[in-house]
Amino acid sequence: MQASSRSIWLRQGDLSNHQSYARGNYWKVELSAIGNAAARETFLTGTPHMAAIWSDLFQSMIAPGLELRWLDNGPGVGRDARVAYSSLLGRYIARAYLTEREGIRALLPLDVVRRRLKGTPYVIEKEPPGKGLEADWIGLDNEGLVIVEAKGSYHDGARVWSGPYGRPSILKTAIDQVERTAVFERHTGKKLPAKRWAIASRWGTEHNRRCPTLLAWDPEEESLPEADYQEFSGIFFRADVDGVLTGMGHRVTAEGWDTLGPSVPFPEVEIRVGSEVLEPGLATAIGPFGVQPIRDGDDVAQLEGVRELNPNTVIASLSSQYIANAPFSDGRTTIRHFRDLSDEQFDAELTLQRQATRAGLTVAWLTAGEEVTLLTR
Repeated sequence: MQASSRSIWLRQGDLSNHQSYARGNYWKVELSAIGNAAARETFLTGTPHMAAIWSDLFQSMIAPGLELRWLDNGPGVGRDARVAYSSLLGRYIARAYLTEREGIRALLPLDVVRRRLKGTPYVIEKEPPGKGLEADWIGLDNEGLVIVEAKGSYHDGARVWSGPYGRPSILKTAIDQVERTAVFERHTGKKLPAKRWAIASRWGTEHNRRCPTLLAWDPEEESLPEADYQEFSGIFFRADVDGVLTGMGHRVTAEGWDTLGPSVPFPEVEIRVGSEVLEPGLATAIGPFGVQPIRDGDDVAQLEGVRELNPNTVIASLSSQYIANAPFSDGRTTIRHFRDLSDEQFDAELTLQRQATRAGLTVAWLTAGEEVTLLTR
């Protein structure tokens, strides 16, 4: 198996000064951390058919070596295919960077949050109103709101991607989108403070020899008031758990949980993958075949047949403990918001190069012949 980590040239800048000096350094990231980010993005966006990209831990796409380079000229043939891969890979890497390096505790598609804010004191609007795209994601870190746009590119353009002052056009576009996206108090029209991230990544491949690069621009802004943070914690946590469970094929459970809260019963299982026992929770298998929920021994037996045709199969499990700690904003639990949850629940746990846990979601990449067992509880 290839090395479990790769390096990306990381440059960080300041959105408030587009011409600021941006010093670079290498960021070493575990492939399993990117895979875990890709899994959550897949579940939240309902795109299980895209799991083939990451269900083999990128092994069919990635070149040997210490840097994050793709094989040959990179995935896809033709402009449209490369643009599509650039967008997906850019989102996976950006999500991994924000959760691994910047302490982002929830990151949701903007449209999902917009729906969730109906009937609340908050609304997402463009500023100024009019034409122009908005950002990809909105979420929370340990201080307040974050608004994020992620871009990916396969273009060469060495000069604008390198050096302390280089700014590719897609980074400028991302900056425009996050600056255009804002959250307001619905009745007063007051704009809430938010940290805005514009992130752009560029492929490095075997053939182009370009340095794989990640540009991350953000401003420093003040924190959310405590009451607002508490309210958004409940909204975002519930949206995240509901979205992940639905994407894992547990829609009925997600709907019940979203209505009744942590007290709703659900089909918890405990699974052993090889010698590792996953934390009890709701589980699913995912791969090129799509999503197959795991609820009982019959599902595990069916999984064995699936693996014969689809060796690149992943087991994903959302922890029951994480779900039970949901910071509902209506008082149904003593935990009030993300700050009250232990850092351990958000810090990545990487084991055996083929398993990663982040924010309650464990993803395990199966090896050939590795036994999957449903434990009796």
